[in-house]
Amino acid sequence: MNQELVKIKTALISVSDKTNLDRLAQFLLDYNIQMISTGGTQKYLENLGFAVTPAESLTNNPEAFGGRMKSISFQISSGLLYRRYHEQDQFEAEKLNIQAIDLVVCNLYPFEEQIKKNETDDVLIENIDIGGPLMLRASAKNFEAVTVLSDVSDYDNFIEHYLKHSATTFEFRQQQAVKTFTIVANYDQIISQEMAARFLSKHNTSLDLIDKISLRYGENPHQQATLSILKNTDSKNTLTSAVVLQGKELSYNNWLDMDSAWRVMSDVYHLLSQTQFNCVTAVVKHANPCGLSSAQNSFDSLMSAWNGDHISSFGGIIACSYKIELKHAEFLTKNFIEVLIAPEFSEEAIQLFETKKNVRLVQIAPRDFAQKEKIYRSISGGMLEQNEDELSLNTEQQKVVTQKDFKNISTNLILFGLVACKFLKSNGIALVAEKNGIFNLVAAGMGQPNRLDSLRLLAHERLKNKKNESFKDVVLISDAFFPFADSIDVCAELGIQYVVQPGGSIKDKEVIACCDRHGVAMMMTGLRHFRH
Repeated sequence: MNQELVKIKTALISVSDKTNLDRLAQFLLDYNIQMISTGGTQKYLENLGFAVTPAESLTNNPEAFGGRMKSISFQISSGLLYRRYHEQDQFEAEKLNIQAIDLVVCNLYPFEEQIKKNETDDVLIENIDIGGPLMLRASAKNFEAVTVLSDVSDYDNFIEHYLKHSATTFEFRQQQAVKTFTIVANYDQIISQEMAARFLSKHNTSLDLIDKISLRYGENPHQQATLSILKNTDSKNTLTSAVVLQGKELSYNNWLDMDSAWRVMSDVYHLLSQTQFNCVTAVVKHANPCGLSSAQNSFDSLMSAWNGDHISSFGGIIACSYKIELKHAEFLTKNFIEVLIAPEFSEEAIQLFETKKNVRLVQIAPRDFAQKEKIYRSISGGMLEQNEDELSLNTEQQKVVTQKDFKNISTNLILFGLVACKFLKSNGIALVAEKNGIFNLVAAGMGQPNRLDSLRLLAHERLKNKKNESFKDVVLISDAFFPFADSIDVCAELGIQYVVQPGGSIKDKEVIACCDRHGVAMMMTGLRHFRH
C-alpha cells in the first residue's frame, strides 16, 4: 500500500451539521481546493459567497425524489473508490472521465436527534441517511489516497495537520478512516435498535442503545473496548451522565471501578441519610470496596475510609456523598488516586487538583435509591439480564437465632455492613465496626472460592494489621450462608462475637448450635447478596 503524502485538489462536502463549515470552506478556498457539494450544503456555501461545483455536473443527473437522490452515482462513487496507484484503475478512470475526489467532508442525517424528539415514523424514516454512509465508507475504504472528515470536531485537526504538511499523511488518513467506520457502524446500530423498538414486538428488541464511545483499550492494552450508553433505567441520574471536570480519558477499568464505588457509596448514603452518619466515602480497588466509612464529619469519613486499607487505597477510585473542599483536596493530592467522584467540588479544591492533571474529577450526585435498573453481562453467544440487587430497607426478615443477642450493636451498623458486603466479589466477608462515632469497613475478604479462606486468610489477616485498635464489637457479614459450622469455629478463635448471614443452609441448625457453644450472636437476614 502506498504511504505517500497526498495533496488535496477536490473536496466533496455534504453535511447536516454545518457547525464551523464556514471556517473549513475558507481554508479550502485559501488552498485552491475545488469544493463539490449537493442540496442544502451547496446552498449554504453559496449564500456565504463560496464558489461551489454542483455535484450534478459530475453525475449528469439532477437531484430527485425530494432530495433522496443526490450524491449516489457511478461517477462520484468511482471518484472516491478508484485506486490512484493502480495502473488499470487509472486507465479506466481516464477512459470513463472520472474526476478524483481527494477529500470527503460528511456528517450524517440527525437520526438520533429525531429519536430524542420522539418524532413520528415518517420523520424518522426521512432522517435515515443513505448517500452519506456510502460516501463515508467509500472514502474510508480508499484511505490510501482519500481523506475523510466525518465529524465537525475533525476540522481543526485537519487544518492544523494540513498547515504543517501541505498535504495529508498516510497515518492521518488511516486514523480518520477508522473513526469513520466506527461512526457509520454506530449510526447503523442506532437505526436498527430504534426500528426494532418501533416496528417489532418488545420481545424481539435488543438493547436500547443511546450512544457508543470508543475507549483507549479494554482491561488490557491489547483489547479493544467501547462504552455503550444504554437506556436501562428510567432514572436520568446515571454514571454515564456524570460531568468529568478534569483528568485523563476514563479507561474501561476506570468505568468498572467507578460504577462499584458510586453504587456502594450511594447505597450507604440512602440507608443512613436520616441519621447523623450521612457523610459517606467509598474507596474501591479492582471493583471491590477496600475502604468504606460513614460519619458525621466528611473529613473523618475520608480518613477512616482511606485508612481502612491504606495500601489498597493507593491508586484507588474514591466516591463521596459530600462536597469536596480544600481540606479533602490537600490530603488526596498528597496521595495517588485515579478518580474522585463527588456531587460538588469547591473552586479551591479544583484549583489544587489542577496540579494533578491526570486525576479524573467526576461530578455526580449519589445514585437514586431503587431506580429499577437492568444489569447486562455478555457470555459467549448470548447476553444475561437481571434487575439490580437493590438492598431493601425492610428489616422484618432479620432475626437473631442464637442465645446471645445484638443488644450492643446498632441496626444502622448492620445495614452499613450489609451494603459493604453486597459489593464484595463472592465469596464475600465484611468486618465492620463503629468507633468514635464512625461506621467503618475494618477488613474484608473477597473473591475466594472457599468462604473459610475469605475469612481466615483475607479478612482476619487484614484485621490483625490494626494492632493498635480495639474492635471487640466487630460484626462479621457474609454474603451467603455458612455451609458448615467451621466458619463459626474460626470466628470464635478470632474473637468475633457477632455474625450476620442470610441463612438457608441445610446445616443451619448445626451452625446455630456452634454459635451457642462459643457464645457468638448470629442474625439471619433471609436475603443473599452474591456478586460474581
